[in-house]
Amino acid sequence: MNQLCTHLVLFSGLTTLFLFCKPESACHELTGRWTNREGQILAFEADGKALWLIKFGSQFDTFAINYRYDCKQKTPTLDLTDFKTGPLAGKTLFGIVEWSSDSVFRFDAEPGISPEARPKTFNTEHVERYYRER
Repeated sequence: MNQLCTHLVLFSGLTTLFLFCKPESACHELTGRWTNREGQILAFEADGKALWLIKFGSQFDTFAINYRYDCKQKTPTLDLTDFKTGPLAGKTLFGIVEWSSDSVFRFDAEPGISPEARPKTFNTEHVERYYRER
């Protein structure tokens, strides 16, 4: 009888845990302004448009771009597209994202014309960490 009670308590505890505890999702809200604290700001709008601001001295270069964010992948992807000027004109930055929290993520990307350019793992020499601006 004692063993049966123990099993019932364990089973009901595990069932409660699975019902009420949601696993941490890789999907976090991207909309808003993010900074790498080293002179770059990414401002994502809900409609897939973004501004990428890069500081040179006391001035900013601003690139109006589009983005695609897919957090349903094992490693979420973030692609920055439609560069009109500069060295990325006509290319896409195919990237991967890893969230540390809902206000910090790291981003690694490679330019290309097809998704095969996307990094498979994070390269410590290229990765940028972005922080949500409040």
